[in-house]
Amino acid sequence: MSPVMTREMRRRQAARSSPPASPPPPCASPPASPPPPRASRTRRPRFARAPAAVAPCDANPDTTAASRSSAAATPTAVDTPATESRSGRPLSARKPTAVASSDEDADLASAAPSSPVSTRTADPFSTDSLAHALPPSSSCMTLYSTPRNTTSDALRPHCFNDTANRPKPSKTVRPKMDVALYHELWGSVVYDVEELWDLFDFDVDAPADLHDGTSWVGWPEAAFEEAVLRWFFDCIDAIVCPAHEVAYIPSGQLVLKNGDAIRKGDLLLCSRAPGTESERLHWAQVRVVGELKSNADKDGRDKAFIQLANYVREIFGTQPQRRWVLAFTLCGAVMRVFRFDRSGAVASTPIDIHESPHVFLGALKGFASMDPAQIGFDPTIRWCADAAEQVYDPTVHFVRPSLPDPFIVAGGTKYRICRSFLVRRYAISTRGTVCWRARPFDAPEDSAWVYVIKDQWRAAERDIEGDFLARIAPGTTGLPQYVWHDDLYSSSGTVVDVAGYVRGHSASVHSPSPQVLSAPPPLTNTSRHLYQTRYPLQNRVKTRLIMSPLGQPLLSFTSYKHLLLALRDAVLGHRHMYVTHGVVHRDVSLNNVLLHPTAPHGFLIDFDFAISRSRPAVSGARFITGTFVYMAIDVLDGLKRDAHNPIHDLESFYYVLLDICINYDASGQPRSPRPAQTVFTPMSAGDTNLRENAVSVKLSYLDKDHFLGNLLPTLNVGARRQLWKMLNRWRERIAVERTRRLGMVGWELGPDDTMVVVDRYDEATMERCVRDMYDDVLAILEETAAELQD
Repeated sequence: MSPVMTREMRRRQAARSSPPASPPPPCASPPASPPPPRASRTRRPRFARAPAAVAPCDANPDTTAASRSSAAATPTAVDTPATESRSGRPLSARKPTAVASSDEDADLASAAPSSPVSTRTADPFSTDSLAHALPPSSSCMTLYSTPRNTTSDALRPHCFNDTANRPKPSKTVRPKMDVALYHELWGSVVYDVEELWDLFDFDVDAPADLHDGTSWVGWPEAAFEEAVLRWFFDCIDAIVCPAHEVAYIPSGQLVLKNGDAIRKGDLLLCSRAPGTESERLHWAQVRVVGELKSNADKDGRDKAFIQLANYVREIFGTQPQRRWVLAFTLCGAVMRVFRFDRSGAVASTPIDIHESPHVFLGALKGFASMDPAQIGFDPTIRWCADAAEQVYDPTVHFVRPSLPDPFIVAGGTKYRICRSFLVRRYAISTRGTVCWRARPFDAPEDSAWVYVIKDQWRAAERDIEGDFLARIAPGTTGLPQYVWHDDLYSSSGTVVDVAGYVRGHSASVHSPSPQVLSAPPPLTNTSRHLYQTRYPLQNRVKTRLIMSPLGQPLLSFTSYKHLLLALRDAVLGHRHMYVTHGVVHRDVSLNNVLLHPTAPHGFLIDFDFAISRSRPAVSGARFITGTFVYMAIDVLDGLKRDAHNPIHDLESFYYVLLDICINYDASGQPRSPRPAQTVFTPMSAGDTNLRENAVSVKLSYLDKDHFLGNLLPTLNVGARRQLWKMLNRWRERIAVERTRRLGMVGWELGPDDTMVVVDRYDEATMERCVRDMYDDVLAILEETAAELQD
């Protein structure tokens, strides 16, 4: 990257060869002589393009397939009329801009005429203008092309079992988190998207006593964080944030509360209740985050971006219903804005805030004046205030907890949801799974939460989980009960996805052929490896699923007998899906086996990564399948020899039980101190061979002597006494199956007298092995459970 020579760069260069100039006058002091004419709001940024026509926009919030037709026929009015901007000025007075409306406008504006107009519509937040600036989206990776190993969510152990009453922050240190986020976002960041500035109005004038026509009066000569923040709150804050409900707040040296890691931002836009100015901030009230750097040459560097991503990860973790998170960097006098979504991030072109003061003010004021949908919250999640429905803004509900709980309408039924999360992910480029407890909207306040509503951003290439669950007959042992599912749609009938809805792509989401994403080079203080202006997009689609019952975490088991019976039921459910419906789960993990509130004992959930065994090819999604800790050896190894089959999942069930026996006591509580590391490979900063190391370690512990001599002593005392024999039997069964499978591969002399590899593992043989493995694993679990006390 070679950024433009900014005003600050030129100033610093001149300072090296001449004495420093006298300090500028305070921003509150009037200039000694009449200043040049102030910056006009009609002045385009220096990166401006010619204005373009604007397409019509929709009026309604997002709808599901069941309600799209009725929504299109009945437009919903919103607070801002189509003839005015957020500031109340007529649209005709605002500058034309290169913007085209998108389906996103359905959440933000009232209905527009069907013919194009020459000025901007009521919604200044349209994103279709990004369509020609961003690269085409793509299902670009093959399963075996060095895919992403993990996301930063892996640093938060077993977060899916967390509840609002049992948080488990990882407190991951910055170096380790930086590497995790760098790998997570590698190949997922697009820089220099000029159209991102079109999210904002530039109708904010720079006052003459604050900007002399060439630079900001009072801007510190050395743009260190403390000096820039002092200048901002002395001169800029009152212009860009006049509202009392939100405020720009410096984090200072105080770490924000309720985060996963120990982090603080430089400049935060937060919702704030009156009288709470002196209280410590929570990540749950942060709307926009900004990062300040003293040097302009840090713009575009990986370290600056990853530091910003640390804060965005906390926002997505505490506000997982977000569709995107807005952020900005100010490196010296060079500003960029960012929009993070579940596929990565988009960065604007840089501006010099001295040369484009109206753009600088417009962006900061735009952040402060955006409504909940514009700031990134899901418009299908609503709440009622005085009989008027509004988009649910969790930052406001956090500072005003007495407000009513939100609700969701799905399949024609209204469900009230508990605002505390049952499940959430702490990562950026991920499915972003979030689950809520739910009950009928009109149910009594003290009634039980009987449903689970699950939202996620599935990879567009993946099969839909709800399609699999819809096949399950009510009362099937080891499986949840399906209620409803659908992809989410805008009022115009367009699916809510990253490529089209969030980023405004009009291109196809499929590439003509798989592409390989290489491993990233090392992250350094000066690297700019993430700086890309074109990259294929991993598209994701917003999906909603409703099911029951509301299970309990597997770690809530009451005895080892209870635990084994719950695993037995989950294996039965797994077998039912494979034998009856031809579905392979592919993501067996500690979090995906739950305890049933009544009989039977347990059930298997989370069919996000499931596939039909009849599917002829891999999905093309650019990551390996499953939860890393519990992946079978062959899945980690990435062998092309066999497709993911039930034998791999039954090995994952073994690792789930082994994890519980090693890392938790007999009551399901984490052991302290932690036992010695054995079969489970930890994620460490800078580890570029994570999968290879995990394969090597797991293979070594399939050896009987290594298992009994080194792994068994790390089990907690209760598990060692009650379960060591059955764990050894299960280990031996996995080893035998692996030996048998490898024994079916051999060398033979080919027709041209060359040696060729011959695999005698045909489909009939595989089905017989799968059946035998199911029978043997179920027998191990049932026979051991029968010997144990309740």
